[in-house]
Amino acid sequence: MKRYQDFFLISDIDGTLANNEHRVSEKNKEAIADFVAQGGHFAVATGRTQRNVVPYMTGLTINAPCILYNGGALYSWQEKRFLKTKHLESRELAGFLRHCIALFPQMCIEVFTHEQLYVITDPANVDEHMIREKQEFTYAALDDILDKTWIKIILCDSHENLLASRAILSLFHLEDKTNNFFSAVTYLEIVANHVSKGNMLGELLKIPGFHGKKIIAAGDFQNDIEMLQIADCGVAPENAQDDVKKIANVIAVNNDEDLIHDIVYRIIPTLL
Repeated sequence: MKRYQDFFLISDIDGTLANNEHRVSEKNKEAIADFVAQGGHFAVATGRTQRNVVPYMTGLTINAPCILYNGGALYSWQEKRFLKTKHLESRELAGFLRHCIALFPQMCIEVFTHEQLYVITDPANVDEHMIREKQEFTYAALDDILDKTWIKIILCDSHENLLASRAILSLFHLEDKTNNFFSAVTYLEIVANHVSKGNMLGELLKIPGFHGKKIIAAGDFQNDIEMLQIADCGVAPENAQDDVKKIANVIAVNNDEDLIHDIVYRIIPTLL
């Protein structure tokens, strides 16, 4: 019997697995490899896509399906294919997005599909984070992508404008048709109703081989809360939002101090 064969560790990337230099430390990689070698399962749960997650996956030992698009998709890293996706109804959102474009001229709106990331706002507003990370994207008019299959939307603007945008969802009767959350102070994400990292984790655990595992989940922001709540042990790094720390079972070191190493060698042994 291997030491960690009954455990499944799943981690957010930004602010959790990755440090503030946007890298996964060698100590974290080594800890994950050791955890998997001793029978554990490891995966990531992130708002990123199967493409822009790639820089963080080099050297990681992944042996379980990963949650992408903040719960919009379950993806097999080994097989390079989607196992499950949950879609938005693009035409139901069109009026809301047109309203946002008119009301907030500085906003950047990003629409994510399986194949492509589209920016449907003025090129002058493009999100600097996308440029810095060299994300591939295409400018498009909203009407030209309505027949695409949408997985999620990101509104990028000041927090004040995003709060106002969130309130506008109800004017278009979308509050019961979508889910929304902040993944950063300047990012409001919109996904299909009931979509979240936590919901998709529940779907993952129905897969044979994962049902009944003891779940350790780590995350730092609002979009991680549900995932931490349904885990057997929810871990928040010291740098996490206060709301995340309040619901976590354990507060660990911050993401600059090899958080996953701390979980594997200090926290999980207490759960054996």
